[in-house]
Amino acid sequence: MSTPIEQIKAKLDIVELIQSHLKLEKAGSNFKGRCPFHQEKTPSFFVSPARQMWHCFGCQKGGDHFQFIQELENVEFADALRILAERTGIELKKEDPQARSERNRFYNLLEEAVLFYESNLARRTDVRDYLRERGLKDEVVKQFRIGYAEPKWEALLEHLISKGFKNDEVEKTGLVIKKESGESRYYDRFRARVMFPLSDSSGRVVGFTGRIFAKDGENQKDADAKYINTPQTPFYDKSKLLYGFDRAKSEIRRKNYAVLVEGQMDVCMSHQAGVTNAVAVSGTALTGSHLVSLRRLADQLRFSFDMDRAGLLAARKGIDLAIREGFDVKAVILPDGEDPADVIKREPEEWKRAVSSARPFIEFYLDIIRSKIKDEREFRNKVIKHVLPYVADLASDVERAHWIKEMAGRLLLSEEPLWNDLNRIISARKNSKKEDRPDPGADNSKTRKDLIEERILGLLVSTGKDNLPSIADCRGDWFSPARRAMFNIIGAGSAIDDHYIKKLALASELAYADAENIDLEMKQLLKNLKKEFLREKLEETSLKIRQAEREGSNDALVVSLDEFKRFSEELNREQ
Repeated sequence: MSTPIEQIKAKLDIVELIQSHLKLEKAGSNFKGRCPFHQEKTPSFFVSPARQMWHCFGCQKGGDHFQFIQELENVEFADALRILAERTGIELKKEDPQARSERNRFYNLLEEAVLFYESNLARRTDVRDYLRERGLKDEVVKQFRIGYAEPKWEALLEHLISKGFKNDEVEKTGLVIKKESGESRYYDRFRARVMFPLSDSSGRVVGFTGRIFAKDGENQKDADAKYINTPQTPFYDKSKLLYGFDRAKSEIRRKNYAVLVEGQMDVCMSHQAGVTNAVAVSGTALTGSHLVSLRRLADQLRFSFDMDRAGLLAARKGIDLAIREGFDVKAVILPDGEDPADVIKREPEEWKRAVSSARPFIEFYLDIIRSKIKDEREFRNKVIKHVLPYVADLASDVERAHWIKEMAGRLLLSEEPLWNDLNRIISARKNSKKEDRPDPGADNSKTRKDLIEERILGLLVSTGKDNLPSIADCRGDWFSPARRAMFNIIGAGSAIDDHYIKKLALASELAYADAENIDLEMKQLLKNLKKEFLREKLEETSLKIRQAEREGSNDALVVSLDEFKRFSEELNREQ
């Protein structure tokens, strides 16, 4: 009987798994994409369906289904196994509750809190009516698992204690606060609030956002805070989590763009209206970590934000980051004073039209400045100061040329002075830019011989011994000891189920994808390997000669000189 690990791998193709988390493109018989584990602009992350493995040639991370989930979710193998078992419907034996990890208890505790808040909402018709008044349909409330925290000091805590959790465990999740008086007393963080569960990319609840419910919230000491969020915990990091991402990621990948809105209600209403690639940040501005998650799936971001000055300034910080990360950034234009939830409540189709007709951000920003400034000289100065740096951020020369032409027309100038200013911005950035660091996974200690050996082993696995007649001329002792054993095993026709060997095979496939005659490539590699072997032998023999001379051993000196002559002649024949 096969193990759960084997069953999962048989049931879930690795390409299907990875494509559900990041955008992949066909690359011959393999797939490629931008690595989710380090920032890069040129894809170096490859997935091999034939070998059911993945590898990034930038950061050198790689593995199978389980290593991918471990790296992506920052979990141990047991958690990755559980995540994939749930996805594939493979049943795992239940763990003894006493043996569960702190992480599992954390997720179980938060799941119990979600159920508690949902049950509260089911009893409160007035809160449900409030959500309906805001435009949310009951089925969307259930879909996003929205609940309610009663205006009681210890309602949730008492419930969780009754389920076997301890005070300090609940405190670690951020759901309760310890009293400052020194007493071992705790009280609920969320009271009189509509509760929005916050989930990680796998759909596991890791925190909450609570919105005050005015009717119950009048006597709450934190009633002035319209929204409060779970604080930072070992499992919840607001700088990385995007609300709705677990539900939106498939549509983001399909449409190749994400819609960024400002709050949970906007996300829920957008999904209700059929724009299901909408997400929002929670309790923080857009960060580089958020963009890394989105970059795995899409090349474009469409921002929807308040048109007032504060909203525009807040969005600009995220837009700066997004453009520098290479995103194509567009602005979703809404009527003044309205947010997506307002528009959707009034007319869902208007929201769809606004998203589909989003305008390039530079064009939008030019229009904003023009609408506020009538003086031509001031307009030019503002555009050069605030818009031209965005043009410098663009990676494409064609895009830069387009916007220089557009700006020149609006400013009633020739293009030349704008190009001069643009080049000054670019030069200043280059001068102030720090030296690029080497790739985090790069192994700069490998010798030329190491690289040749790896390429030979990779070709041997990817192409097969029968398709490489020249391999018959290869001697095992040409290899370094570590790879000699691998060569002998592979040459004997035995398979090695090892990620290192699979990585070498994938690298060779990619390197020789357009080669007309693979065996000719192998012949050249073998010739180079033999030369490296002979150079090593000459160096070893030179050491023997010096040692014989120091020791005055004439017999050893004669033998070593003969060896040196033989290796030299053989190396000359190979040149």
